[in-house]
Amino acid sequence: MTETLETKHLIADSLKELCKEKSFDKISVGEIAARSHVNRQTFYYHFQDKYDLLKWIYRVDYYEPNMTGITMENWDRCLEGILIAVRKDKEFSINTIRHSAEDMKTLLLKDSEDIFNAAIEYLRNQPSMDSREVRHMNREEQRLLARFFAYGICGMLFEWIEQGMQEEPAVVAARMLKLLNILKQLAYMRVVEEQDGGENGK
Repeated sequence: MTETLETKHLIADSLKELCKEKSFDKISVGEIAARSHVNRQTFYYHFQDKYDLLKWIYRVDYYEPNMTGITMENWDRCLEGILIAVRKDKEFSINTIRHSAEDMKTLLLKDSEDIFNAAIEYLRNQPSMDSREVRHMNREEQRLLARFFAYGICGMLFEWIEQGMQEEPAVVAARMLKLLNILKQLAYMRVVEEQDGGENGK
């Protein structure tokens, strides 16, 4: 690990500690720097502000470790991994979501949409029957589908955190997988109906 990355993690850990003592919106950059044993200039060298630090934590600690190699076949396991990681930092996660919801929505929605768009693109190129309905989508429909899943995942994640993470990550992920399978079946039926209609109209 490079010195820069070590410093970032040190600052991130300090914010997590402070979030056990007070609400995120009451924590200042000065407090984070003092807890990290670095000066304010060092903090601002690595992060624009505490919201930039918060986004970095969610991306590096929760998203990136669990999203490597995501596909439409394994995304529920990736989601479960995110939920498990978030629950390990339960106090921090609940605190930051409750006191910085809009900032986190902006980050998570953008990241989730990019991830699902990449997963759908991967599926388009597969020869399996499961990818048949996706191959008939145009690019705008693909982006809309990715955005739909992004909103669904983020909405579920925020609700789960705000409610104290009562349900097990595996249960939440399984519920989302079931929903996806239902949507895939409906999409497939739509494609078949359109093709049958086109053939009958010839």
